Amino acid sequence: MPRPSVWVTVLRAGLSHSLSQEGCRSGITVNEKRGKARVNISEALGNGRRRQVPLSIDWAPENVDAIREATLAIYRGLVAGQPVEVAIEAVAGEPEAGISNAGPINWPALIEAFRERKLGSGEIKPTTWTNIYARRMKVILAAVDRAETPVQLLEAIAAPWASQPGCRGRQLQVQQTAAILRWGVDTGRLPAEWAPPLDLSPYVGRKREAAAVTTPLAVGEILALVETIPDSKWRYAFQLLSAYGLRPEELQHLELRGGRLWCTYSKVSSRGRTEPRPLRLLPCDRWAAEWNLEANYQADRLPPMKPGLGADAMGLYMRRRELWTELRQRYEAEGEKLVLYSCRHAYAHRAHTLCTMLPTKFVAAAMGHSLETHLAAYSRWIGDDEVDAAFERAAQRMEQLETA
Repeated sequence: MPRPSVWVTVLRAGLSHSLSQEGCRSGITVNEKRGKARVNISEALGNGRRRQVPLSIDWAPENVDAIREATLAIYRGLVAGQPVEVAIEAVAGEPEAGISNAGPINWPALIEAFRERKLGSGEIKPTTWTNIYARRMKVILAAVDRAETPVQLLEAIAAPWASQPGCRGRQLQVQQTAAILRWGVDTGRLPAEWAPPLDLSPYVGRKREAAAVTTPLAVGEILALVETIPDSKWRYAFQLLSAYGLRPEELQHLELRGGRLWCTYSKVSSRGRTEPRPLRLLPCDRWAAEWNLEANYQADRLPPMKPGLGADAMGLYMRRRELWTELRQRYEAEGEKLVLYSCRHAYAHRAHTLCTMLPTKFVAAAMGHSLETHLAAYSRWIGDDEVDAAFERAAQRMEQLETA
């Protein structure tokens, strides 16, 4: 039997995920029959009789969402106690699985379908939707009553940021609004006239000033901050961030495996999903080795933090520290920016400027991201002095090889 196409695999995986969220683990599947989609219902769901429901939807990759929504509609009808024939009739034979562009747009249903698509495809995690997408979807729902066109909607979305052109929050809100409009049109959930404009720059705006550059903390600053943190749990958390170059969220995903400290955090991005990794101190960081963080690790030594909100909790705590505030003000005066990620940036900076024998790809692996991400994020800190020093070391190495 030939292997299914990639889009078919995505369809079935997404459908299985959506069904499992509604309590259905088996008993309903989809396949192709004479170029159309067909829903297969097991005896358990079909009141003792297997059913095969032909849909009027073409079995094609552009109809992944329509097929999934039609199947879910049938299942929901069955769960609601409708007779099998009624649940099937509500969907089967209707163009585009009951999706219609006539009448008012059901925006909450559109957003819910968008959420299921994002989660079902594995593109994002549920926590990402909750922490990042959900609040921006609420903004869209609050603005749709004032908009009759995509341009009006984008203008309403951008209005609260009128005094902050180009800011990151405004950019993300506009981009996610355009994304759901584009997806809605592509899947037939919205009329074609709701397609967003290709150029979003007028709605995002342009920053009047250059953004402050997030810079790495110096070792002396790290050690001074550790000395001024009075709470032992928060001090331990800050030491872990600084010694291993962790993302703040990763503090809640640490465990000991065979005597080694591991990070089990999985970050999903366009470049894929990160894998669990053992944590490593840089060879140049003797000060970090003296802390014995790995040997003394215990989860209860860390402060309590809500899942997904570790960075917020620690950021709030650090902003209440006098030395942290002084450093932030000094950084800002120099056109730079101090944030928790400055600890992670400092790890990368030390790796490239002090531990020059470490290949970049290994530093990226130790930090838990791809080489492409690493180069994009940290190459801007490689100045002319570092480049000159690297070339000088290479020349010295060549001379040693030639005279050996």
